[in-house]
Amino acid sequence: MDEYTHGGPHDAGLWSSAEEEQTFRLVRDLLMEMRDRDCGIYILPVKEGMRAAGAAPTEAYGVDGWAVGEFTPDGARDLAVGPWLSQVVEAARAAAN
Repeated sequence: MDEYTHGGPHDAGLWSSAEEEQTFRLVRDLLMEMRDRDCGIYILPVKEGMRAAGAAPTEAYGVDGWAVGEFTPDGARDLAVGPWLSQVVEAARAAAN
């Protein structure tokens, strides 16, 4: 078994928690919405001080956590950044509307 297989060494026999399932649903919904707009999404783990995606070289993330953004013909841009993935995905979905 590899680390991605149910019952692997990293998941103690659990496929995912209810919170993880909710986050996966939110990501799927955002992905499908952005597909309908001919855009893609990215989910990026970020560290405080790391240069922000699509930003000027002097702009950096102010938190350890996640950035969720969109890919368009014009390039990539962050839609939301924060410490908790589920909240960042929800905020990105709202920002995309």
